[in-house]
Amino acid sequence: MAGFARRYALALTPLYTLLLSGWLATFIASQVAATPQLLLAALAPLLAFAAFVAGWVLRSPEVAASSLLSLLIPLALVLAEGSAAGALIERFLEQYPVGALTASLATLAAVEVRRRSISYEVSEAGVSIKSGVWRRQEQTIPYTSIGRIILEQSLLGRILDYGTIIVVSSAEWGAEYYTRAVGAGAGRIPVGVAYARTLKEVSRDPGKCLYGVRRPRALRDAIESRLRETLGAELEQVRLLRELKDRLAGVDQGS
Repeated sequence: MAGFARRYALALTPLYTLLLSGWLATFIASQVAATPQLLLAALAPLLAFAAFVAGWVLRSPEVAASSLLSLLIPLALVLAEGSAAGALIERFLEQYPVGALTASLATLAAVEVRRRSISYEVSEAGVSIKSGVWRRQEQTIPYTSIGRIILEQSLLGRILDYGTIIVVSSAEWGAEYYTRAVGAGAGRIPVGVAYARTLKEVSRDPGKCLYGVRRPRALRDAIESRLRETLGAELEQVRLLRELKDRLAGVDQGS
């Protein structure tokens, strides 16, 4: 559970934006006396939308999902009420704190369900990863296919002794390309702001690596030990084949 602490914290992003918007509203109101109250009340949804964009660009599903839900839930509540068109915005802003709290709890529950669905196994056959609730996925990487092993530990991970082990195969399983872009323009004015990046990096998805495991160094050593055993067995086979070839060559020459 400690390994998922960061994901639990990110699931509460709408609550952070709600608290930050309250501080910003107080600060702005103290500096600008004539600031419209509607604008101050809209700070929280605006920050939530910014968090959604940032979470999508940076590939953080907890941030993106919780922020988007915090906007959709109050919108659904307002539409279900059948409020007058002129009062939609005011009612949406009034319902936003409820949406932020509900979205945070729902995302937190989803993260916990995902965590419980994941299991890892280091066996004689290889490294197995099982994950998924609605769509179950089981993957096994044979030791003969492992190209490298990456161990990642944050400062908190080193203190609490947990970390992530990324097993990358020689065929680059465990690595991925991705592109995220955000752009904005203004009508016919050829001015815009855009952000994009394309990277190839190892996957830190809990369903594609050994994410947040306890005693990661001991587990890495166990995998590397299995790798050495597999390599040793292969080398022994090569040696025996060479001996057999030399014997057969000697028999042919003697005859």
